[in-house]
Amino acid sequence: MRFTETKFAKGNRMQPNRRMRNRRRQGFTLLELLLVMAILVILASLSTVAVLSMQSNSQNKAAFAEINTLKTQCINYKLSTLSFPKKLEDLIVLPAGMNQSSWGGPYLTGKSIPKDPWQNPYKYSAKDATDEVFVTSAGKDGQHGTADDIPGEQG
Repeated sequence: MRFTETKFAKGNRMQPNRRMRNRRRQGFTLLELLLVMAILVILASLSTVAVLSMQSNSQNKAAFAEINTLKTQCINYKLSTLSFPKKLEDLIVLPAGMNQSSWGGPYLTGKSIPKDPWQNPYKYSAKDATDEVFVTSAGKDGQHGTADDIPGEQG
């Protein structure tokens, strides 16, 4: 027998493999677990920021869409009655002193004017002389006349 073929030599070669197998059976080290947890926390925080940003963007788009619908229906109201509504509720309920045939409504479905995505009422004004309709949302802060108003400027 050669030296490398002896039981002693074979047993020596197997010794590191047994140690590695025993170490793998023991599980993960605390450092490895902490590293994985840190990575998961970072990923969760990044996804939360992305979701909140998408939600804010969606609320702005929904407000723009509702404002455009309200403006369009105010214009339709004017085409039927020759003047803009005095208030947005006139798009749903027949105004006092007007007959049904000249009103031509209701112009919106539902029992009340929808609120903006932040549950604030829309601000409305119109000028018959210049055919201008102004509908704005107070935005996230709920106060008209601030930077987050939608559409930020009249018109």
